[in-house]
Amino acid sequence: MEWYFTELRKHKEPFQFDETMDLEQSLIERFPDVVIKCSPISFKGVVTNDRDSVIIDAEIGCELTVPSSRSLTPVHMHLDFTISEIYVDDASIISSFPQEDVVMLAQDDKIDVDKLIEDNVVLQVPMQVLTPEEEQAGIMPSGSEWQVISEADDESEQDKPVDPRLAKLQDLFNDKPEA
Repeated sequence: MEWYFTELRKHKEPFQFDETMDLEQSLIERFPDVVIKCSPISFKGVVTNDRDSVIIDAEIGCELTVPSSRSLTPVHMHLDFTISEIYVDDASIISSFPQEDVVMLAQDDKIDVDKLIEDNVVLQVPMQVLTPEEEQAGIMPSGSEWQVISEADDESEQDKPVDPRLAKLQDLFNDKPEA
């Protein structure tokens, strides 16, 4: 779905929308390592005009299946979040907005709503996704002569006393110049 920037600018009153969109195939094609499955996406909100820009405030909701970051096992998650994006049709206007605002340039007078939704859905997927079993067990992956350890385990490992036979080697790595 695309909206035309000039058409949105014509609305004197806020333009309300409530759409349900099936973007599963596009999400899987664009983000094959992130998305396994996606339910139809609820997209509702309002578009308002402000000076030379169009502001899209929306709520996005869907059911998403993504791979576990530890075992690649499919993990089901519910996403429900809000977005606020500002669109302009002139790149020189972007610098007039505060840095914390998300300001996008409407390409060829078009706002690609599908891409807007897809990008925001993928941005909501956490870096670490675990199955309920992986969360409860706290088991880290391991293999032949290697294993992943948690930060807490790493910190406790660093707090262990150094073998006195190896303590003298630590002096070799001092950054302080000798006087």
